[in-house]
Amino acid sequence: MMVTIIYFILKILIIVVPLLIA
Repeated sequence: MMVTIIYFILKILIIVVPLLIA
């Protein structure tokens, strides 16, 4: 379960970070 949560957070960061930089 913990792995799923971490993977979910990473997936969100991959989408959000580029938006913040741009």
